[in-house]
Amino acid sequence: MITIIRVLIVCSWGMSTSLLIEGMLAAAAQRGISLTVEALSAGEYAARVDECDVVLIAPQIRHLRKSIEKLAQSAAKPVGLIEPFYFATMNGAAVLEQVLGLFAAKGEGAKER
Repeated sequence: MITIIRVLIVCSWGMSTSLLIEGMLAAAAQRGISLTVEALSAGEYAARVDECDVVLIAPQIRHLRKSIEKLAQSAAKPVGLIEPFYFATMNGAAVLEQVLGLFAAKGEGAKER
């Protein structure tokens, strides 16, 4: 059985995030990892948090981190802030590593700090 990791990235408008998503999907494909990634605004995320395995917060909306984390925790979803350097450089492989770490910790109920 193939496990598909479903990721939601909570961001502002999704323009630059779409470039990061392309890099994440390419890195996942190279490693044979099944991954879906979708970028949503904070308002859209609230209605769809149950549809994912991992939640990432884009650096440009880190001021909303506490409310996003609270909702993710109530849905038992691991959540992490994308490292600003990885976001700025569109390093999809590094962000994929962050996703994999959060996904692995999911069973333990861990949350990235």
